[in-house]
Amino acid sequence: MGVVVIIIFLYAYFAPFGGTPNNVTQPQVTSTGSVTPITFVSPSNNNSNNTTSSGNLTKTAAQAQDIALKANPGYLISSTTQATLNDNGKQISVWNLTLSKDQDSKTVYVDASNGNIVTV
Repeated sequence: MGVVVIIIFLYAYFAPFGGTPNNVTQPQVTSTGSVTPITFVSPSNNNSNNTTSSGNLTKTAAQAQDIALKANPGYLISSTTQATLNDNGKQISVWNLTLSKDQDSKTVYVDASNGNIVTV
């Protein structure tokens, strides 16, 4: 009977399931880069009165048309759509306007957040 008591005592004192072993380490999380948020504005129809509250568009299509026409007198607007340009890794939401005058046509990009004309 004494041997059983000693075995129980030793088992209780050196219990393999009690506590946390000293050789267990938690996995370490390391970062290998940075996360860059990108605002994507989904293209919609070619309606010239198109406005949106999503993304970072603060200029409407009509305002972008006025800006493009003031910078290009004598031209008419053929189409206006939303687009996203990549400027050195930075995504810019723009209004893509196609202008025409006689046989000449050109594309003008107006920054949708501040109204500046973007050169490509």
